[in-house]
Amino acid sequence: MKPITSTLKTYPAMLIIVVLAVGFSLLSPYFASAGNIEAMLGANAVVLIAAVGMTVVFLAGGIDLSISTVISASAVLSGLVMGATGSVALGAVTAVAVGLAFGALNGVLIGYFSLTPFITTMATQLIARGIAFVMSAGIAVKGTPFFMLDFGFMVWFGIPALTVIALIVVVVALLAMARTTWGRHVMLVGSNAEAARFSGINVPGVTFSVYLFSGAMGGIAGFISIANLGNAIPGVGDTLLLIIIGAVVLGGTGMNGGEGSVGRTVLGVGILAILTNGLNLMGIPFYDQLIIQGVLIFLGTWMAARFGTRRDA
Repeated sequence: MKPITSTLKTYPAMLIIVVLAVGFSLLSPYFASAGNIEAMLGANAVVLIAAVGMTVVFLAGGIDLSISTVISASAVLSGLVMGATGSVALGAVTAVAVGLAFGALNGVLIGYFSLTPFITTMATQLIARGIAFVMSAGIAVKGTPFFMLDFGFMVWFGIPALTVIALIVVVVALLAMARTTWGRHVMLVGSNAEAARFSGINVPGVTFSVYLFSGAMGGIAGFISIANLGNAIPGVGDTLLLIIIGAVVLGGTGMNGGEGSVGRTVLGVGILAILTNGLNLMGIPFYDQLIIQGVLIFLGTWMAARFGTRRDA
């Protein structure tokens, strides 16, 4: 029993996932089918990648409200480049470059000019959204290469290719946070920035790096969204911000810094994915789903605060 108890303390959201999965499996015969699980995994790849970026920012004690519209701007500019050149590689480079540009802007303003993360990223959120709609004239960008269309339906080893990309991002982030000096510095800055500064850590540099990382994740998510939807949609990120933040918090990563992990965020994304999918299968209206999601986020946050540990084992 001790290993189970220890696991639940480290990952309190795991219990919610088990309860939801078992419950929906009993309520809907289609829920546990291979086709439904495959569709659910592919549909949440964009959210998972973006949530990884948000998690690292949270761990450093910040917040990135711009990540959802960076997804949109990256998707639109990548779509325009692919439509003009037919090159998927150039489209990928463009998407990541756009994400890095917004991440660098946030990082410089917050890390080196000490501007408030909330206000700064709200401003860049508006800028990114404006760029997405101006450059696309408010409509879906046409001319997506056939490879991108096919890639959205590819399955590798029984897992959607989009999900494989998201899992690679997760593994890289997990290793970076657990095995590198940078990861330790991020946690120290999030726990106590002043103490980290007195320890010789370059706090502005670490702050800059987490926003750069978050921007890169927004760029990758934007590029992946084109394969998921078939076109670059200027409003693709408009509804994602609260889902991304909700998934991170629900997984047990605190917003005050130094508490949580990327692994917990994977569970948080899983909870919202299972909940949304299961409620849709049961025919629950959209606005009723929002109430249930809100209650579940309260529950998950309480469980993390009551039973969870600050750091993963």
